[in-house]
Amino acid sequence: MKKLYYSSSNQSYHHPTTLNYVTTSPEVVKPTKIVANTMANNDFNAENLDQFCDTYPLFFQNATTISIPQNIKRHIEREVPKRFLNKIDKNRKYAVENCLLFISNLTSTIFFEDKWKSLSSKILVEQFKKGNDNTITYTHVVEALKYESITTDSIIQTKKNKQGNDTYQEGITCKSYSFTDTFYSNNLVKYTITNPEIIAKRNKFIYSQIARAADNVIATNLLKLYPRIELPTENELKAEANRLIREKHRTKKGKFLTKLNNHSKDYFKDASQRSYVEENIKAFKFYTDISYMIPSIGDAKSGGRVVDSFILIPGWIRKRIKIDGESIVEVDFKALHPNIAMSLYQGSKRYLTHQQVAEESGIDLKDVKIQHLSFFNKQVRDMKKSPLYNYYHKSEPLLLKNIEEEKRSSEFKHKITSMKMFGKEVAIMTECIIRLNGIGIYVGYVYDALFCKESEREIVQKIMNEVAIELAVYTIAD
Repeated sequence: MKKLYYSSSNQSYHHPTTLNYVTTSPEVVKPTKIVANTMANNDFNAENLDQFCDTYPLFFQNATTISIPQNIKRHIEREVPKRFLNKIDKNRKYAVENCLLFISNLTSTIFFEDKWKSLSSKILVEQFKKGNDNTITYTHVVEALKYESITTDSIIQTKKNKQGNDTYQEGITCKSYSFTDTFYSNNLVKYTITNPEIIAKRNKFIYSQIARAADNVIATNLLKLYPRIELPTENELKAEANRLIREKHRTKKGKFLTKLNNHSKDYFKDASQRSYVEENIKAFKFYTDISYMIPSIGDAKSGGRVVDSFILIPGWIRKRIKIDGESIVEVDFKALHPNIAMSLYQGSKRYLTHQQVAEESGIDLKDVKIQHLSFFNKQVRDMKKSPLYNYYHKSEPLLLKNIEEEKRSSEFKHKITSMKMFGKEVAIMTECIIRLNGIGIYVGYVYDALFCKESEREIVQKIMNEVAIELAVYTIAD
């Protein structure tokens, strides 16, 4: 095991008595009396609704280091015409660095199934403007990165709708970007930025994110936990992967853990149904190699969910970390979101489980678990295509009617359901963490689960169960 430290020599974490945990609209989340004292000011920002973590991953490190796929820097220097770079900056090196900075916004996508990432134009303007000049420099960067010719491919692309236009709705959906297939590589290199203006802006943003994390219950808990975490070595992970593969291990999404063994993914006929050890380990290194990510607090779309390094690494790797040298366990609620739906939309059932749904519907348990990950968050037309729809239509007609009517009438359309459900989830997990921190227990956070030392499992389960019932969500932590 290796222990990773992050420096706080220039950073002071202040923990106020009353901590804020979610910035959202009262329409979306109605706090109960238990957590009312921790609600933040209502500063919902619809312009940033589409993506709550839409800038480069921010780590506890200096502001000069970014990670990018290899060969991109060389390609920009050799293939992008000077006229494109001059629009960005007359200093050629600085122009290239601006391009690399934009690229670093997308680096994390190579570790996710969805290669597209929504980037807020408002944040991009701040990220790339020069001094007080409001010229939209980032559009010149995008233009340079999209340059292509007969002999060279573009580096990035923007997502298009059926009409061939960029997928963008003012105030609702930001533009989405991705690498083109040519540059979609998980072989990363680190680059050191030299442009003092970029460095200054990155420093400012990093410190603002740290300050924001220090005002959030979940994030503050994580800041106190990080120095006590020990990471597995690569050899330990390879040995664990071999063990899991022998046991035919499946990920939460039902994919088989698999080794590429120097093959391409095309070697496997069911490539999309597999999760690859080599890629998983690269993702782990990306999010933990130098330091951990600063916990990023979501906006209304995510209900205030917090994202950090340990949420983003693969689950089988996360389970190998230790706290104070002791192995960890994950304690999660059974079918939390279906039971939140019961609570919010007048459902009749309590303590619903995936197993119960599988038995009553005749749907395979594995498929029930996978479908429940997204069923309530879909557009109505897509809900109706789900195998779960008939089950809820027959067994919970009022719940389904309330959800469908809300999706059709809300200004946020189908997204309103996930906003409210995520908000309720965050309220539950926040209150759990408040109570655990109050008795000196600090835990890892994985949305609807907490991870802790094995010796603390019983008390963590007890508190999670108490909070869920008090917030009128009837489920069990296991």
